[in-house]
Amino acid sequence: MTSILKVDNLQDASGSGTPYIKGAVLDVYQHTSSTQTSGNSTANYNSTGLFLTLTPKSSASKFLVTFHGAVHGNTADGYVVANIVVNPTSSTDINTVMTGGTLITDQTYGMAHINIVSSVYVSQLSASILHSPNTTSPVTYNVVFKRAVRGVTFWSINNTLTTLTAMEIGG
Repeated sequence: MTSILKVDNLQDASGSGTPYIKGAVLDVYQHTSSTQTSGNSTANYNSTGLFLTLTPKSSASKFLVTFHGAVHGNTADGYVVANIVVNPTSSTDINTVMTGGTLITDQTYGMAHINIVSSVYVSQLSASILHSPNTTSPVTYNVVFKRAVRGVTFWSINNTLTTLTAMEIGG
């Protein structure tokens, strides 16, 4: 015997909202930009201007956070390094030097990097991570970049489209 369940709408037990389903994608958020920015610091990350501020539906929620961007370094043997900072205390405006917050990884070459082998080299940087903020307070994810070694680095080179996407997963 086969059963078919047909409904027009699902609500949680209180009847006030959508049911919270563990492991399901609860929501998808995206921020895009096509504004080129540059940085020449090896010590500090600069904001790309890509950020999302999200309020988790549960403290058990996780966010699959992904970024993509075209980068360029103007000096051979330099590196472009990209990372995500969570809850920065500084502005998320483009090219702002980031202060406060927590980097997703504190490794030297961030979440993604490219070694510039020629001053005419352009590449795509992408990375993703499943992050557990463990809170129901708002969480800000900001894509940041910097140079390593030498030269000047560029994010969204030639004003190409860059993206930051976050999917909330029920935990």
